[in-house]
Amino acid sequence: MDIEQLTTLSIYMLNDYKNEIEKSALIDCGPRLELVCKCINISFEHAIAINTLFSSNLTIPALTLLRIQFESVVRAYWLLFVATNSQILKLKFKWTFEEQLEKDNYPTVSKMINELNEANLQFIKHIIQMFLEFKKYHLTHLNSFIHSGKQAFVRNAVGFNSDFIKILIKQSNNLSALVAQIIFEHSNQKQLIHSLHEKHIKCFYRIDEVDVKMKKRFDSYKLKD
Repeated sequence: MDIEQLTTLSIYMLNDYKNEIEKSALIDCGPRLELVCKCINISFEHAIAINTLFSSNLTIPALTLLRIQFESVVRAYWLLFVATNSQILKLKFKWTFEEQLEKDNYPTVSKMINELNEANLQFIKHIIQMFLEFKKYHLTHLNSFIHSGKQAFVRNAVGFNSDFIKILIKQSNNLSALVAQIIFEHSNQKQLIHSLHEKHIKCFYRIDEVDVKMKKRFDSYKLKD
């Protein structure tokens, strides 16, 4: 499957997830879940834009959005399980001029992951582990793209391997599936977690696709650091 075919399938998959999310009748959990839902909607907008950019061969902008998508997914889980009531209330926007000028003092993505990990949430332990692995293997170079750092200059000159791009597309899709689980868990639609994943299995990055040699090389390098 080439990049264009994968992005076409991915956008179809994302819209399928969005349709099911919109049809889901959520259990009323107050302002916390309301903010989480907004975060989920934002993350899906990022995901659709990422696939659109990849299909247009705009790889570096797509990678900057992948970094932002990752943070929106982590923040959705952080808002739901870790954020204090005070932090939740501060995110309720009143559309005042002053609010638009206020500095956002919310935790970084690394801090949110650490707080989730330290909260010992056994029922989402596998999801937190995915966040930790994404951070370990991708966050440093994605941050470089965000800030027009060295990775951006190097990749602008040498380009990207198509197989690498397909992996990133699939990992973006994995993030979308992860964040959609929140909605399905809170709307008595748990069966959709598995049925939609199976329906769109070609869009997701699977454990059997991991390059074991490259992973081992990366891990060895990081251990020396």
